[in-house]
Amino acid sequence: MRDPRLRPARGAVALATLAFLLLMPACGTRVATLYEKVMGSPTYASTTKSYTRTKEVHDGLDTRFILSATWLSPAWVRSFSEEYSNIYYLDAERKEKVISQWKDESGKYVRFFVALFTPDERANDLEKPETLWSLRLVRADEKDFQPVYIRKSGLRTEEISRFFPYSGTWYRAYEVAFPLEAQDAPPPKPGAPKLKLVLSGVQGRAVLAWE
Repeated sequence: MRDPRLRPARGAVALATLAFLLLMPACGTRVATLYEKVMGSPTYASTTKSYTRTKEVHDGLDTRFILSATWLSPAWVRSFSEEYSNIYYLDAERKEKVISQWKDESGKYVRFFVALFTPDERANDLEKPETLWSLRLVRADEKDFQPVYIRKSGLRTEEISRFFPYSGTWYRAYEVAFPLEAQDAPPPKPGAPKLKLVLSGVQGRAVLAWE
């Protein structure tokens, strides 16, 4: 014979289980909402992809180097600002500092985020005066421009992985600026590039083009 004293306990367990099941959808919605807040801009990934170019240079089966670059155009900067603001919505000071800096710099220069992989790390030295690499920006009328500056990216390692996921562990990330007049050429012919970023050196040459 069952002990009648167990009935209240079983009833309490049943009620607790029912309450838990009823609360699960609400908790799930809340967690999803919080997660969506740190996902950033819904268009950032596609915008970055549309302004990014990559070129791999090989010698047979050996990789000489891999060059990837994102043109930090006004459209990209707007998308980046939204992305950065959404991610750092609790860190207003750093958010404003970074966004203002990127907006100001892109208003003064034609800028690129450049990621370079070389099998020998010692050859990955674009920012050094004695580098053997030559980096030029060529506009539609074939006039070329030297960089105003090449510097290692000021973003943190985790930020580089988040905003420029193609820049992997073995890459070095740079921010490169060219004179603003580099984009002032007459419109290119149909199908011809508006800008070409050309990296050349003893390891070979890579040309990235934007129409």
